[in-house]
Amino acid sequence: MRFILAAALLLAACSKGDDKVAENAVMPPISVTSETPGDWTELDGMVDRTPAESGLMENSPVTVDVNATLGPEAPTFRTAMMRAGKLVRQGDLLVAKGPDAWLVLQPRDHAFRAGLRSGSGWHQWQTPGADVPAPAAL
Repeated sequence: MRFILAAALLLAACSKGDDKVAENAVMPPISVTSETPGDWTELDGMVDRTPAESGLMENSPVTVDVNATLGPEAPTFRTAMMRAGKLVRQGDLLVAKGPDAWLVLQPRDHAFRAGLRSGSGWHQWQTPGADVPAPAAL
């Protein structure tokens, strides 16, 4: 527990502005950052709003997990998600898609899959051990 608090303080001290992840920070394993998942029911209040309007990428129950999983690509992903359309419900999933990034959330399992366009196609990440579909499969 002391390690988690120390890591959080160090990351906060290194952070620039409102970013949740310091540049060049070494991210702790997902098991450390997600020990106690946030209340993902808060995401319901973000449905029918864009990530830019709702704060989905900056201040939501998924922020820490997305930042930890994407590591150094997290700032680029967050910026790309600011151009995404509204978060919509598709069955048990919540989906936001933009021209260069997408995010599929599975609140029931505290899991997600994220995609970011790169020069050669799409790079994807997901919560370790989860089976969250990509938007093309929905």
